[in-house]
Amino acid sequence: MSEWWNALTALERCFAYVAIPATLVLAIQTVLLLIGLSGGDADMDGGNGADLDGDGIPDIGIGGMEGIDLDGDGVPDIELDLDPDLPGREIVDGGLRVFTIRGLVAFFSVFGWCGLAMLRSGAGAAISCLTSLALGAAAMIILAAMMRAAMSLQSDGTLNLKNALGSCGSVYLTIPASRSQKGKVSLLVQDRLGEFDAVTDEEQPIPTGSEIVVVGVSGKSTLVVCRK
Repeated sequence: MSEWWNALTALERCFAYVAIPATLVLAIQTVLLLIGLSGGDADMDGGNGADLDGDGIPDIGIGGMEGIDLDGDGVPDIELDLDPDLPGREIVDGGLRVFTIRGLVAFFSVFGWCGLAMLRSGAGAAISCLTSLALGAAAMIILAAMMRAAMSLQSDGTLNLKNALGSCGSVYLTIPASRSQKGKVSLLVQDRLGEFDAVTDEEQPIPTGSEIVVVGVSGKSTLVVCRK
């Protein structure tokens, strides 16, 4: 190893100084990504929220979520807007993010090894530098495209009550007539069985145990139902 290092020219050593640390950092990032420590549950920047009770449903909204869920039914009980610039719970596509930490590490890794390989093969210094810059930039773009494609495969797990329209369920707590007060219904929304506040436009109360159909959403956390 020492003989190989001593045989390098000054420019080749510069490329090696860039390539070796960048490659080590890239390897560490890759290992952390594979075991789930990079961008996993501990990532609060752009995540859906903090899950306090471990039921898989965010209890405190982070990064644009709008409430605190106290009873674990998946519907915010206290309104909370930590970032008013974010439009509710929508996922915003930030485009192709090239200049990220991971992208820069990939750039320096490819740039360093490409330049070193070209110089060792007898290419001129100018050609080696230009080619290394081009391939490093290409690596950044390719990595950004791959990350964007991977992120597009993720789904937003935030509970959206509009997905309950047309769903059938049962009354958990009697729903008073003519929207005079709220009752509760139990139904399956986005593959989650939960209890939700509900009102009805019917002139007679809907008693506990009755089957209902969701016909609308009132506000952000209340379903409008009728008898099935």
